[in-house]
Amino acid sequence: MANENNAAESIARKLAQEEEWLLNFEKNITKSGQIRQGIEQVVEKFDQRLGLLEKNVLPMHISNGKLQKKQHNIQRLINTIDATLQFYGKTSTVETAINTGNPTAELDSYLENMESLQQAIIFFETHPNYRSQTENMRITLDTGYTVLEKAYKSFLLKHSLTLDPTPFIKSELSPRLNEIKILSDEEPIIKIGVWLLKQPRIPTHFLSYYSEIRGAQILKNIKNIAEAQKTMQLATRSKLSTVRKPTQRPEKLDGLADVDSCHVMCSALLSLLELEEKLMVRAIPDTSKRAQVFRELVSRPLAYVVLQTQKVVNEKDIGIIPLLPLLHLLSQNLARFHNLAANSIGDVQFDSLMRQLQVKCSSYVNEVVEHLNEDTTKFVPPDGNVHPTTASTLNFLSSLTAHRVTVTQHILALTAPQGTNTNLLLPKLFARILSALGSMLKKKANLYDDPTLATIFLLNNYNYIAKTLADEKDGLLPAITEMNSNILSFYHEEISTCTNEYLKSWNGIASVLKSTDRIGEDKQMAKQIMSTFIRDFDQILAQQMDYCISDPKICAHVQSEVRARIWKNYSQLLDACQRLHLFPQGIKYTENTFEMAIKNLFSSARIN
Repeated sequence: MANENNAAESIARKLAQEEEWLLNFEKNITKSGQIRQGIEQVVEKFDQRLGLLEKNVLPMHISNGKLQKKQHNIQRLINTIDATLQFYGKTSTVETAINTGNPTAELDSYLENMESLQQAIIFFETHPNYRSQTENMRITLDTGYTVLEKAYKSFLLKHSLTLDPTPFIKSELSPRLNEIKILSDEEPIIKIGVWLLKQPRIPTHFLSYYSEIRGAQILKNIKNIAEAQKTMQLATRSKLSTVRKPTQRPEKLDGLADVDSCHVMCSALLSLLELEEKLMVRAIPDTSKRAQVFRELVSRPLAYVVLQTQKVVNEKDIGIIPLLPLLHLLSQNLARFHNLAANSIGDVQFDSLMRQLQVKCSSYVNEVVEHLNEDTTKFVPPDGNVHPTTASTLNFLSSLTAHRVTVTQHILALTAPQGTNTNLLLPKLFARILSALGSMLKKKANLYDDPTLATIFLLNNYNYIAKTLADEKDGLLPAITEMNSNILSFYHEEISTCTNEYLKSWNGIASVLKSTDRIGEDKQMAKQIMSTFIRDFDQILAQQMDYCISDPKICAHVQSEVRARIWKNYSQLLDACQRLHLFPQGIKYTENTFEMAIKNLFSSARIN
């Protein structure tokens, strides 16, 4: 019963709340209607005012627009009149300045006047009524172009430098090439050139001035460098001739000077062109025009250098060694020289020069082998020293080694059968040359009447070869051992054989002294042995007085071996003679004089 009462009260409360909410909602609806009615009245009044405003303002706006357009047209007319007056007033001044001005004195102002005249021409061309005024302006503008090109030529002639030949001759350019100036002042040349290239004017005569003048200057510098090279060599030759007698013929020395001159010219040409290209990047920014100018510029100096080098290669007979540095330089820069010659406007025979140089060097290599195999000259050193052919042959091998890549690729490969391992071409050549040299030395040894001197001759030559091969700075041994790893031990064995063969010349003396231990108290025997020893010893010393062993170490070793063969028994002989009181006037060879005699062996013309 209580629960029902509570439920009834709860429902009654909710019902009362709903009735209150409904009353409030009805009030809000009434209020909203009033607000909407007020808004509609305001909008109606705004529409009425907007229509009135449009009716009064729109005619004024249209009128103002027409006035603004008229004002703009008037302003344009005023500007045109002002510009016309300005150009008319300025043009006569500019034309006078261009006709009478001197760009070599006032370049910047001259270029400004040219630009002002260009602007004036453009302005008057845009107005049909003034086009007739532009004819005189164009004539003046063309005059200005001509004056600028003449000034460009004048600047090139004035500022192109004759360079100091010394750095080119002494090969001191590598670290400081960029420090060398080829123009005393490049700014006006660059300024005029860049300005003219921007103009639509054709043809551009100033570019031909550049190629002609700069090409001639490069050629002049190359000739000066070559002349300075020859002068320096003549001075060096004159200085040497006062110290010692020249060992080479004058024509051979002239040929060497010519080859050195060609080498310096080729090297200088590359350096000068490198400097020129760096300048041209700034002076002629247009790539296609710069390429054409360079083709014309390089023609004369390149043709001169190639022609002079070709003449020397064909006419001078100086051997391969002086030609190797030149061949090395050209082969190192083969692509560069080939492209220069191919792109030059002239007919430059660089490829022909390269071929002639390679063929001549190849013929010289063959001549060396043929000369060794067919040498019939009778000269041999009278003291048994190193034969000049041995020294020249080893010098030849050292030169080939110093330019191994060049020699292999540009000389030996010319005649090598297809498919040959080019890495072995030089070692095989060295093996042939050393073999031919060995045969020649044996033939030369047979020319001696004295077999002992012939042995000394072979000893000196084998030792010279071995020492040269072992000298690391020459780099001969690594190249030769690619074909024969035992080459050095072979020569050492030959040296040992020659040493032993030479020592046989002392066997007679040694046999005389063998009976020394049987002297006892026999004065006659002691006296006989001493007399025989002195006679034979003097005879050998006299016979070998002019013998020479050029290597101090080998010389000392042989002297030591001679002493070892004699001294022990001879010292016993000396003791016996002293003990028996023989030779009261004194013995010729005491211990000291004997030692001195041994040390004086091979002292003739010794080379240390």
